[in-house]
Amino acid sequence: MAFLRDSDIRARAQNRAKREGVTIEEAMRRASQRRHSRYDIFLSQTIRDAEVVLGVYDYLIDKGFIVFCDWIDAPDSDQNEVTPANAAFIRKTMNTCDTLLFLDTETADQSLWMCWELGWFDGRRGPVGILPILKSGESFYRGREFLGLYPYVEENDDGELKIVRPVVANPNGMMLFEAPNSRSFERWRNESHDHMRPRFIGSWRY
Repeated sequence: MAFLRDSDIRARAQNRAKREGVTIEEAMRRASQRRHSRYDIFLSQTIRDAEVVLGVYDYLIDKGFIVFCDWIDAPDSDQNEVTPANAAFIRKTMNTCDTLLFLDTETADQSLWMCWELGWFDGRRGPVGILPILKSGESFYRGREFLGLYPYVEENDDGELKIVRPVVANPNGMMLFEAPNSRSFERWRNESHDHMRPRFIGSWRY
């Protein structure tokens, strides 16, 4: 099993920009797909991670998913400001998406929008997953604060995406591993009755 690595994702973005002979920013503008009536994934991210965002977007598209990323698919929208118009646009778009993936990087907590997007999608749509990007030397992921309430994304042995249920711990630090603790991304996306979040079991709490 494997997480997406910062170095691999950045290399992917750099290779794409190099093939096109442009900067990362221009490659993002060129990456836009035609608008769709429905999307598999709403990619919640921050433009501060432009290189990582392009690499992840390219990776997910290569996996066959239809992905919405505002900086790529709606470049005319100004997400640098929090306004009613911008919020209405994002809500309308999220209503057309099956899932939300929260791109968890070192700068994600500086975003003006990401926490709001996650909270809205959780309340109105449902399937929310955390897509962590790990640095070299990091071997496991534990979502900080409220991100630990949601399942996270890994690759399985065949290189396909899977969703992993977070480990549950009680106040004494005892760990509870639930089975099954993972499922394929496609199954998770299509089975709305189980979003793979940690469960409350007696006195056990996450």
